[in-house]
Amino acid sequence: MNGQLDFSIRSRRSGPISVSDLVRMVRDALDANLGEHWVVGEISNARLAPSNHFYFTLKDSRSAINVVMFKSAFNRMRFKAVDGMEVIVRGRVQIFEQRGALQLYAEEMEPRGVGALQVAFEQLKRRLEAEGLFDRARKRAMPYLPRRIGIVTARGGAGLRDMLRILFDRFPNLHVILRPAKVQGDGAAQEIADAIADLNRDGRAEVLIVGRGGGSLEDLWAFNEEIVARAIFQSAIPVISAVGHEVDYTIADFVADLRAPTPTAAAQMVVPSQAELTERVASLGASLAGVMQRELSGRRESIDDLAARIRHPGVAIAGARERVAGIEGELADAVSSRIAERRRTVRELRLRLRSPDAMVREMRLAASRLGNSLVHGTVSALESRRRQLGALAGRLDALSPLKVLDRGYSVVINKTNSRAVLDAATVKLDDELDIRLARGRLSARATGRTI
Repeated sequence: MNGQLDFSIRSRRSGPISVSDLVRMVRDALDANLGEHWVVGEISNARLAPSNHFYFTLKDSRSAINVVMFKSAFNRMRFKAVDGMEVIVRGRVQIFEQRGALQLYAEEMEPRGVGALQVAFEQLKRRLEAEGLFDRARKRAMPYLPRRIGIVTARGGAGLRDMLRILFDRFPNLHVILRPAKVQGDGAAQEIADAIADLNRDGRAEVLIVGRGGGSLEDLWAFNEEIVARAIFQSAIPVISAVGHEVDYTIADFVADLRAPTPTAAAQMVVPSQAELTERVASLGASLAGVMQRELSGRRESIDDLAARIRHPGVAIAGARERVAGIEGELADAVSSRIAERRRTVRELRLRLRSPDAMVREMRLAASRLGNSLVHGTVSALESRRRQLGALAGRLDALSPLKVLDRGYSVVINKTNSRAVLDAATVKLDDELDIRLARGRLSARATGRTI
């Protein structure tokens, strides 16, 4: 129909039709007359449903159409479609019968002006960089001379052959652990990530080389996958990325601890040449010998200088003897002077001391005087105490309860509780009573009481 739609709609004379019939007729007309097209427009209202179907609106300055991309097609996309992105969509226009809405069913989508892989690369790079996977602070130094090197690449590839040739040429005693993996095509990224994890579990390798030879962006894409980036980031073993040629940069290069421009360069960077090491050791040995020779010469000169300054032991001993003799003389003079001083002190003390007999007589007189004074004072004190005692005894006798008993009174004690009876109410029948008189005691039992 040369791009024109042919609607075969019944005339009104044949009678009205249902909405469903009308929508179905439009659908059939679209299917018959409008095939797949590439449509350019801007994405808006993008939404990913729980079913993983992708819905959005594709619009330009004058029109808009709803677009649905089913799960199978959406999972093939390399980049993330977001609002405001200009894209080219390949699909077929159909009508959604339940709502009578026109929709574009997309099978493929590409960014306008930039390839999908490049957009996906930039999007993932920005996201991982924001998470800190590229931070320089976390990158580790390579071991200087690793004994065991792990390699993740394709078995039989040119990159592997070049690396093995250079490694064993530079250091024949190396131990290489190869963990082969697909490096291109479906499933390659998962195999590379699994290989890195396997070598970490094995634990023998001291450094890992992960890479492949050159190729197109599509060929190298496995090294731009997020699963490979996170496997490198999580590796406990330092990782060197060696992907493609020097101009090729992948996400793996940014995450790895060290980037090598090519697999060949990685082999050269990871281990020094044995010949170079031998030459360096010889050079260092010669430098060390020269340093030792200069140090020995300096030490010999110092010894010679010290030997010239040291006197003969006999001279030193003679000088020491003279000093000892002088010290002995000074010590003898000091001792003699101290002894003479002590003797003078003793003589002075003897002159100041009196005769022992005179001192004894004086002490006896003093003792006699003190004895007489003590006897007189004792007698006087006893008389004073007797007078005080008599006065106190008189006062005590006047206050004694026995004087009350002499006047005919008595003291009654209740034997039950050993207390004096002051009130007849405190005595119970048959309580035993102890009656004390001025002379003697009586025992009684309570047979009754009058209050």
